[in-house]
Amino acid sequence: MKEKTAYRTKQKELLYAFLKAHPEKQYSAKEIAKRIKEHHADIGESTVYRLIKNLTEEGVLRRFSGKNAKSVVYQFAGQNEHCHEHFHLKCTDCGELIHLDCELLKSFEKHMGAHHGFSIDPVKTIFYGVCASCGKSQKKEGTPCV
Repeated sequence: MKEKTAYRTKQKELLYAFLKAHPEKQYSAKEIAKRIKEHHADIGESTVYRLIKNLTEEGVLRRFSGKNAKSVVYQFAGQNEHCHEHFHLKCTDCGELIHLDCELLKSFEKHMGAHHGFSIDPVKTIFYGVCASCGKSQKKEGTPCV
């Protein structure tokens, strides 16, 4: 955790440990609270929600839209600086988050800065669409190809 703004509590350490143990998974705040409370009855749901907010502000957690427009999920970002250097793809069908380290997008990012004076933040930039697995499933189910 970032030591500059972070303070340590037992509850924060429990939450941090849980998220760090599941870095590739995304959870809603309610799911996180439920999972932690299953193993540690001494943590309150409101405490979990507050800590999620704090860890998101510190950059330890990343916040994404869930499967529908109203839902929000969180994923451990930790101190993995590489995760702050690339873009992400989010499948609107299964919810999978795909790390995209693509030279074309890096070139686009540089182009936007140099030619348009606009700095793109890869941490906050997510491309939404359908992943290859879900796309194959749709084609197998008879969904017409557009």
